Amino acid sequence: MKTSYKIFAVLVAGLFVAGAARAQEGRLHLNINYTISTPVGDFKDFINKTTYRSWAASLLYGINDKVSVGLGTGFQDFYQKYPRDTYKLEGGGDISAVVSNSVQAIPVLAQVQYNFSPQAIVQPYVGVGVGGNLILYRQFLGEFGSSKTKFGFAARPEAGVFIPFRKGGPAGITLRADYNCMPVNYNDLQGMDNWGAGIGVKFPLQ
Repeated sequence: MKTSYKIFAVLVAGLFVAGAARAQEGRLHLNINYTISTPVGDFKDFINKTTYRSWAASLLYGINDKVSVGLGTGFQDFYQKYPRDTYKLEGGGDISAVVSNSVQAIPVLAQVQYNFSPQAIVQPYVGVGVGGNLILYRQFLGEFGSSKTKFGFAARPEAGVFIPFRKGGPAGITLRADYNCMPVNYNDLQGMDNWGAGIGVKFPLQ
């Protein structure tokens, strides 16, 4: 948990710095969301529990009142411990042990977002982010552990609503759902695709 908070602080600070640098070029918004994430597909064979240790953030520049572009990031922390069982070792033989699987993901995405009704009280939007994903893998089979850090492709389509604090205002609440596409192939981890849903706050940086 402490690691996730430190990563969060560093990335959000970076977004603020980037925002300040471009503040004179147009309206910038910072959107920070707390999310929950549920594994799907092959990822459920590695971890099948929903995680409540996730967040997402984006820094978006409004080209006009409907289209915004920018950068997105986040953090997801999945963990599951399986009861004692008998497992096959790679070098041959069996072992009776408790298995613990842990994997974290930190995406860095180029994002575009489209707001359907920028002057409405409730503003639906869709967006997509495409880029890279840093994956930190750890697995413990009893006292035997293995770890790996990988970087690969990531995509995050999303849809949600923005509810301004006042009609036409630049700040407000966001409700969102997304699908995180994270292809990865390492040992027992075959993909990290997951659904996410969250609530957050959006506000201008100028």
